[in-house]
This record gives sequence, structure tokens and C-alpha cells, in this order.
Amino acid sequence: MYTIKSGNIMVLIGDNGFIEGNTCGLYFMDTRIIGKMVPELSLKFNLLSLGEYKTNSVFFWFISKSPDSLHDMDLILKLCYSIDKGKFTVKSEFFNYSKKEVRIFESFVIDYTFNDIFEIRSGKFEDKKNKIAKNQREYVKYESQNLAIEVKIDDLTSSEMNLKPQIPNTVQFSITPSIHFKKQTKGTMLFDGISNSKLNLNVPHVRGKLAELVKKASEDLEMLLLDTKYGKFPAAGLPWFATIFGRDSLIFTLQTMDMFPEISYNILKVLAVTQSNFVDDQKDALPGKIIHEIRVGEDALSGKVPFSTYYGSIDATPLFLMAVGKYSKLYGRSIFEELKDSIELSAHYIDESVDSRGYLHYKSKASNGLSNQGWKDSGDSIVFSNGNMAKPPVKLVEVQAYLYEAYKTLSQFYDNERSQKYLLLAETLKTNFNEDFWMEKEKFFALALDKDGRQVDSITSNPGHCLMTGIIDDKKAKFIVDRLMKVDMFTGWGIRTMSSKMTAYNPIAYHNGSVWPHDTSIIIIGMNERGFKKEAKKLSTSLLNAAQKFNWRLPELFGGDERKRNQIIPYPVACSPQLWAVGAEFVISKILKEGSK
Repeated sequence: MYTIKSGNIMVLIGDNGFIEGNTCGLYFMDTRIIGKMVPELSLKFNLLSLGEYKTNSVFFWFISKSPDSLHDMDLILKLCYSIDKGKFTVKSEFFNYSKKEVRIFESFVIDYTFNDIFEIRSGKFEDKKNKIAKNQREYVKYESQNLAIEVKIDDLTSSEMNLKPQIPNTVQFSITPSIHFKKQTKGTMLFDGISNSKLNLNVPHVRGKLAELVKKASEDLEMLLLDTKYGKFPAAGLPWFATIFGRDSLIFTLQTMDMFPEISYNILKVLAVTQSNFVDDQKDALPGKIIHEIRVGEDALSGKVPFSTYYGSIDATPLFLMAVGKYSKLYGRSIFEELKDSIELSAHYIDESVDSRGYLHYKSKASNGLSNQGWKDSGDSIVFSNGNMAKPPVKLVEVQAYLYEAYKTLSQFYDNERSQKYLLLAETLKTNFNEDFWMEKEKFFALALDKDGRQVDSITSNPGHCLMTGIIDDKKAKFIVDRLMKVDMFTGWGIRTMSSKMTAYNPIAYHNGSVWPHDTSIIIIGMNERGFKKEAKKLSTSLLNAAQKFNWRLPELFGGDERKRNQIIPYPVACSPQLWAVGAEFVISKILKEGSK
């Protein structure tokens, strides 16, 4: 399958060069508008090969035989799909290399389905025919109680041509979708009055393998960008997460803020305006929480799924404050004034949410929300070394590290007594953390504390995130680095999410043994900042080698098997491209560029 995207339009095309198949289609704003688009031709054309595949366009070569040809294939079709400026264009270029004129008829069969993204993912579809109005030559419109989507069609989808010998003949049509939201949410308002501003990506100059990596990363970042009311915002991943995710975008800012200040600013602004100011158990919402996920399709707006504005992330709010603090250091304190109300609301949420030991914790209240609310949010990811599941409320190790840095930001934001208050909270948290999470026998931090305060004692990558914060006592940092570099954690391609010695370990489990490039990149940032530059460079080189195996595009995750015979096992449904995997590529490019000086 081939994925192309630009702005808010995405198209999935089958290996046969046509838009047909289970998940293929034209997608717009969490809706698959078209489920099938196949040309019917008066002559039979066979797929020859893929032509060129770019982030926003792809074309295929097809061949056929003219009626008078004895044996040679003498007709060629170049079928092109492209997205530009909010418009999807299909272009057919015919080449006649026979000696006679050939008459040919082409008509596209188009199936307008208007499936919600969650219908596609579940495989359970609702018949939308009674909500679709058609004027095939001009427009198609879908309308419900919550939204209306109109599709304008430029030019004809059927053509009859006389192909003269040696003279190319081109026909094309374009489809332009637009949307009107009848139900207003903090998510839908982002797409009212969209800004189509240009964004110049100033990428670093590197050479050799790094040049290939950075070129691909830059193309993928541009592909992921969504158009919003507040400028370009990077989607979390393709194809199923082409929308706004709080945690993912904040991790990306921490990976790349020094390179892409405009994107970082847009991220902070969008997350501030979508911040919760209400209580809603079915959305895991509390005043001050930063968004986890925004969806604007029918299923979300109707309440069938809770993700129209869903706040089930325990780490998004401290990460937001952490990112604001980093932005203020790089680009000035004016960000404090611009986001003043959001910062104060975030502080209020944290003040009201920490337990008696100062820890942030989660326990979902939503009936169909996420049971685990850290970055490892699969249902089986927070597990003891013996394989038993931890029971909520759960206090994750890395979340406390983010909280520590959030307090540091708040101490810079406020003056006098309130500044001192957050400094004291940070130091108290650090003291408690190094006592409660430290496993003396393992010389490592626990993954989490469960509802009874017991250490969830699995050896995982999560404590590695703490290295990029100040929460770890200096004397413990080396133990963390050394443990992460042991063979049960370091595969040779990256850091496993879970040690191969754990009962729950599975090298192709989503969070219990696979390698996530962003996870390793956060560890790299921490190692580098704490002076473990040799280890940071070794991990960066391992990810660079992995990227080469994936044609310079690191996927969301891949198998956690030990590197043997230079083989790497892909994860079957990994997003690619995926935002924080792209961020990881920029991280390692910086580390290896610095290391080469």
C-alpha cells in the first residue's frame, strides 16, 4: 500500500495502483470519503511497475496492446495521483506507440463511502447512503447532525479519446473536500478558518548517511503537517493517527525544539487552546489537563467513541510545562506571558492531582478510555517482573521525572513565594522518588508504583527517560546508563522497551520488548546531557543502522530481537512515518554530527 498526504488530505493506494481494498481510500478529517476509485478502460491495461513515489504524489506505469498489434505492447498509461493545496488530482497520460490511431474510453468507478476512521479500524461499517446527496458531475455531499462534508469535482471522470501515434494524450480531474462542523468542540474549532501558511523547514547540513536520514526525515515531517487555525501542526502518525496528539507532539518538541521553533510554538499554542477547562469522566477530563487525542469524525462527534477531545494522558500536562520551560530558555520569557492562563491552569491541575508523596498517578474513569495512560498505553504494558499486572492508581517512573521539570518551569514562571513553593516541591519529589522507586538489588528504578505503593519491578526503558531531567541523583545515573547498555536491554539496533529477562518479554510485543526509536532517542538525549557521550553515540549509530534497513525512514517501532546476521524484524502495523520516530532521526543526526567534529 502507498500513502500520500498533504495538509489535511490523505490517500491510501493499493499495490495494484488503484484505490481499492480494505483500507484504501481518500481520507479527510477522520473520514474516508472515497473507498474505491478504479478506472474502467475499453482496452485491458496491466500494471507494469511503480513509477515514482513521493510524500504527496505517486504514479504507476500500465501497458496494453493496440488492436492491430501482432505481439508488442505498444500502449502505455501513466496513472498519477497527487495532493496539492487542498485538492486531490488524478491524471491519466496515454502514450500510443503503434502506427495507427487508437480509440479508447476511460471511466472511473468511484464509491463514496464517508466511513469514519474508527469504522475502518474496527471493520464494522454503517450504511451512509441515506446521508449522501450526489450530482456526479459537480459535487457529492454527506450530511449528519454533527457535520457536513462536501466534495467538489473539477472536470469529468469519464473521457473518450483518439490516441494519435507518438502524441501523448492527458486527461485529469480533481476532487476538493471541505467540511462544516455543526457540533463545536475544542477540536473542531481548530479547523474553522484554517491557516494555509507556508513553513520553511531549516534542516541541518550533514553529509554521508546522515544526509540520507535528514532528507527523509524532513520530507516525512512535511508530510505529517496538518493545517489548523493556528498554523502547521504535526500529526502523530500515518495512516491511522493523522490527527493531533498531545504527548506525541510534546515529545517531538523536546527532540527538535532547537531546530524547529515555529513548529514548537504552534504545538504549544494549539495545546493551550485545547486544554481542558471542564470535568468529564467519559473523556478523562479535568480542568488543566492537556489533550491526549483530538478526533473530528462522525463517531467522535456523536459520542460513539470518546476521542473528540480525550484527555487520558497522565504525562501530557507535565510534558507541556517542561516544553514551555525549554522554549523560554531558548527563545525568551515572552512565551510565559502568551501562555499565562494555560500555565496557571496546568499548575492548578497538578496541585490538585498529586498524592501525599507528591506523585502524579492515573486511573481511568472513562468506560471506553485507556486503562494505561503513559506512553506505554497498551493494556498489558504495566506489569511486574513475574508477569502480573499492576493495579491502578499507577504512578509511572518517567512521569515523575517530567513532573520534576514541570515544577522547575513553574518556579521560573512565578515570583517570590510561589516560585519557592515549586522549587521545594521539586526537591521533595526528587528525594521521595530516589527512595521509593529505587530498586537497590537491581541498581535500577522501578517501572512504576502500584495502588499499594509496591514497586512494579520490571526492568524497562522508562527509567531512561529520567536521564534528561534532573530528578535522578547523580550517583545513580551511571547505574541507569550501564543497565540500559547491557545485552538484555540493548539489542544492537536500539533499547528494548522491556528486558529480555522479564516474564512478559516478547520481542514483537507492542510495549513489552520491541524497540521504539523515539524511546531510545529520549535516552540518547539524557545520556548526552549527563556526559555519557560515548553511550549516546553508540545508541545513535545503532538507530542510524536501523534506519538504513528501513530505507532511511524509522518506523514507529520494530522487533526487539538481538542484532544477529544484520537482520531486523519489522512490526506488522507500525505507523510510518510517525512523528516522534521522525524526531528520533533529527536527534541522532545532531548527536552524530557533533561527534564527528
